[in-house]
This record gives sequence, structure tokens and C-alpha cells, in this order.
Amino acid sequence: MTDPKTYRKELHQIPELAFGEFRTKAYILSQIKRHPDLKIIEFSQSPGLLVEYAKVDTPFRLFRADMDALPMQEQTNCSYSSTHDGIMHACGHDVHMAVLLGLIDRVVEMQPKVNLLFIFQPAEEGKGGAECILSEGIIQNYDIEAVFALHVHPKLPIGTVSSRPGIFFAIPQEFDVTFFGKKAHAAIPEDGRDALRAGMEFYTQMSSFAQSLEERNIFHIGVMNSGVIRNVIPDKCILEGTHRTLSLAAKQQMNDQIHHNAHELSIKYKVDYKIDFLCSYEPVVNNPSLVDELKDVCSRLSFQYQESPIYMTGEDFGFFTSLYPGLLFWLGANDPAHDLHSETFLPDEDCIEAGIETLYNLIRR
Repeated sequence: MTDPKTYRKELHQIPELAFGEFRTKAYILSQIKRHPDLKIIEFSQSPGLLVEYAKVDTPFRLFRADMDALPMQEQTNCSYSSTHDGIMHACGHDVHMAVLLGLIDRVVEMQPKVNLLFIFQPAEEGKGGAECILSEGIIQNYDIEAVFALHVHPKLPIGTVSSRPGIFFAIPQEFDVTFFGKKAHAAIPEDGRDALRAGMEFYTQMSSFAQSLEERNIFHIGVMNSGVIRNVIPDKCILEGTHRTLSLAAKQQMNDQIHHNAHELSIKYKVDYKIDFLCSYEPVVNNPSLVDELKDVCSRLSFQYQESPIYMTGEDFGFFTSLYPGLLFWLGANDPAHDLHSETFLPDEDCIEAGIETLYNLIRR
């Protein structure tokens, strides 16, 4: 069997962006095809892969790893750095895939009398790869009793696992709001329609609205572009943002308020506007019984289990937990000096074996 650390190193060198993970898929296929008894299903609308291991007449447990990387220039200086310029596995998906490949190897070696599905899923980073895979309806043909996934956590040491029952990750909603006005010289403002003023007031109003909600939430504008000349009234203002909520009702409230404020400001400043709601995920909701299973596994393995707070992070594994009882957990990766989505993020490879052991014991229950 291949050392799972080798899987990680080789995958780390070939990072690819969402829905373009074709070299990654080819690598995974080359490893899985060494096990002829496994059934491999390729999805038609994405580079994703489904692997079936069936031994008994019982429901399936499904294990998922994400495949995509991020548009970042790696600065780790490690010996197996990315060979794809401007793309990097800065969120640990190389580790996630290595864990799943190592888990498949372990299952093939040990031959447990269970039914399992393994999904290598593209496009987790804001492109909705889980939703794309589920839309094909292939997975729904199986009797699935539970779904599982893990995510490396740089601040937790190796051998520490963290999760919680109920809502674990929030509902993200990406959006763009654009105001269209009319240029004029700053000395003659009555001849123009100031798109920037509308955009600035929109930001202020939405931030105040978010603070007024009783439910925990985040409203954030990460990009605001407007104007090209200092003494000309801008005729366009683009705001690119995200909000995070813990309920679908609060998400709808936020979206409705975006519409309301943009409309009111378009009247006030005599500008036009356009709203684009982009990617949005379901919340990740952990099944309490599966969390109890995880705690038992940690006890058997002498791993440290920590109860996690709710994270306002988005994760498209929520599309799976909205259909099936599910469990997502943090896997300690021991890189405390660097954050996820950092050019220097490099999880400790010893977390791979810890991930395999944890998932394998969730298979055996």
C-alpha cells in the first residue's frame, strides 16, 4: 500500500481550481484502480468521483473529501510545493484527499463487512460542487444512513478532534450590488448622479441592520470599487460581499434587506442598481448520535475530543447534511502559526494517519 503521506505530497504539487480538477481526478483514479473490486462511478457534470464498496445487505455510510485548491501563490518553501503557478492547496484539501485514499486502502486491506461510499468532490471553495454532484441523482439511488467529512484545523494539535451537535457551520451568501449613476465634474454635482454615495450609504445601512438582528450573523463587504478620477463624480459603484447567518429565515431577512436598501437608495440618489446573489450553501448540521459516536471513537483511540463553538464558516458539506444524518469534524493539523487560506499554510502530515484512524473507526462503529 502507498504511504498516505505520499498521496498528500503528490496531490499538493498539482492543485487545481473549482471544476477544473482533471489532473487531480486522474491521479485519484490511478490509485483507486489498483483495487479492482471497487466500483468507480464518474459524474457527468463535474470531475467528481464516487467509489462503492459493498459487502452486505445494509445501508451505506458515505465519506467525502473535497478536491479543489485556491488561486494563491504558495510561499511554504516545502520540497513538494505547487507546480501550478498561482494555485495552491491552502485549505488542506490535499490532506482530505490523502486521508480518504488512505481510508480506502485500509478498507480494502481489512475487508470489513459493511457498505461504504467514498466521494471525491470538486469545487467546495465557493462554487457549490456538492450541490452539482447531488443534482445528478446518483447518490440518491443508494440507501445512505450517514455521511461524514473532516476538515484540518491548524490551531489544534495532532490527535485532537473537535465538533459539536446541531449547527456547526453557518449559511454563507455571496452577493454583488452595483449602483449606476452619471459622471459629472465634482464642481458641478447637480449635473451628475453619484453612485459612490449610494454605495457608501448602502454599506452603512446594511451594517446597522445586521447589528440590529438578534440572531448571530456577519455582514461583510470585502471589495468596493468606484471612480477613476479624483474630481469626477463616479458613475458606477460595485460592492462585493458576503453575509453569514445561522437560519434560513435570517438569511432571507438579510437578502430582503439588501433589496430594500438598494431600491430606496436608488430613489434617493436617482441611480439604477443591480443585485446578484451568488453562491450560497446549506448550514452544516451535525447529528447528535453521530457526534456521540465520534466521542466514543476518540476515547478508544486515546484522542482528545473538544467541543467546538459554532463557526461562521461556510462549507458545502451542508448540502449532504440537509439530506442525511451527517457529521463534520475538525482534525488537528498542528500549524498554529498559519491560518487556512494562507500562502504559508502547511498542515503537519502526521494528521493524515489520525484522520484515517478516526474515519476507519467510524466505519466499524
